[in-house]
Amino acid sequence: MLASIRRTSVTPETTLHSEHVFRTLVDSVKDYAIFLLTPEGDVASWNPGAERIKGYKTAEIIGKNFRLFYPPDDLVTDKPGHELKVAAEVGSFEDEGWRLRKDGSRFWANVIITRILDESGRLIGFGKITRDLTDRREVELQYRRLIEGITDYAIYSVDPEGRVTSWNSGAKRLKGYEAEEVIGQNFSKFYTPEDVAANLPAQVLETAARDGHYEAEGWRVRKNGQRFWSSVAITPIRDEAGTLVGFSKITRDVTDRKALVHQLQQHSKELELRVKEREQTNAELEAFSYSVSHDLRAPLRAIEGFADIMLQDFAGELPDEVKESLRHIVTATMRMNRLIQDLLTYSRLSRIEFKLEAVNVRSVVSDACNELDRDARSRVSVSANPALAIRAYKPILRQVISNLLTNAVKFTQPETPPSVTIHACRRGDYVSIEVTDQGIGIAPQHQERIFQVFERLHNAEEYPGTGIGLAIVRRGIIRMGGTVSLRSEMGKGSTFEIRLPSA
Repeated sequence: MLASIRRTSVTPETTLHSEHVFRTLVDSVKDYAIFLLTPEGDVASWNPGAERIKGYKTAEIIGKNFRLFYPPDDLVTDKPGHELKVAAEVGSFEDEGWRLRKDGSRFWANVIITRILDESGRLIGFGKITRDLTDRREVELQYRRLIEGITDYAIYSVDPEGRVTSWNSGAKRLKGYEAEEVIGQNFSKFYTPEDVAANLPAQVLETAARDGHYEAEGWRVRKNGQRFWSSVAITPIRDEAGTLVGFSKITRDVTDRKALVHQLQQHSKELELRVKEREQTNAELEAFSYSVSHDLRAPLRAIEGFADIMLQDFAGELPDEVKESLRHIVTATMRMNRLIQDLLTYSRLSRIEFKLEAVNVRSVVSDACNELDRDARSRVSVSANPALAIRAYKPILRQVISNLLTNAVKFTQPETPPSVTIHACRRGDYVSIEVTDQGIGIAPQHQERIFQVFERLHNAEEYPGTGIGLAIVRRGIIRMGGTVSLRSEMGKGSTFEIRLPSA
């Protein structure tokens, strides 16, 4: 059967049929100019694609020399003759360059010329295929102009072996080389000797080709030998068939950023060290405070007890001045005892383990209200869903709310009865508890200061207290994973809001 096909393939009828199929195929191509040339370069055939691209009708161009398609500059150097000579000698010639249409306009062409030999090996002509790449070239030029205008990034390309094939102005600025100094050189010259010895340049190209992308940071070397810290991205370039034809490479100088990061890391280490030192100091101070406070309570109780006994048992025998002094002693020891108790509470907040559990808001607010005297308790209104619950440590939460209530009742205008509102509600994942009074208010410049230990805005005679209550509030709420904030206006009152996770 194969022999039959071979015999059939050389019959005149088959030859004519093959020529007809070939011409039909060529004539159907509109995007390529496909035509034949004689050995001297005269046009011997012309397809519709050639007519569309070059503008000549078949009758106008047959027999004319293909030199018509070349600009004057190319004719001076006999470029058409050179192309035919190369194609005749090596079999084909390929090039891109300017060509002319019938109307004199130029277009950027991709040209392939292939020699045609007869059965004896004699040159009988050339086949020529031309494609109009003007639009593609314009896009490429725009891209090149864009790349060339970028000066903050070194953008260049290398071939598969790593030799530089393009170079933008940003590359010149960052690395110090002119284009003519570096085109054709291997990009490994930008790497440190240590990286070259470790074969890093070849490895990064291998990684980019395999994974489709490579990105890293490292030291690179300028022309003058100076090192800079760079951020590098490498992307493989492949042709339509998927063959690797090179790599695009983008390099950015991030030396300043690296120095800043290093400084931040150093500052962070120093800060961590200082925090540890401060935590240790605070722990020692709290231990000292606890010890001193605990040891002071016993003699204070003794002083208060003896003064009270003298007032009770010997009141009739003592002068009025002595009795007044004893009353001052009792009052002072009671105030000192409250201060020590608050110090112990504040110190304990840093040491004890909190067992967080679901706490009913209305219940803990009620417990805190019960610590007030009857008159003050009657001036507090509570608004809270009976089922509302939060995650907290109940003893500390009760202490926090009690401290806020005590302040709300205490800091009122002279001869003005207190009025306090407690409102609790859910806000997303948190529960908000607001304690609002209509008291004297707190100036903006003091609203952060009052949460510090021993910070008082008024003297003890005007508004009694230890200056530790709000410090206990903040530390307790923070230990339970919440926040405390303040809204206040002088002469109109204050609202303290605590937020804790809902249960």
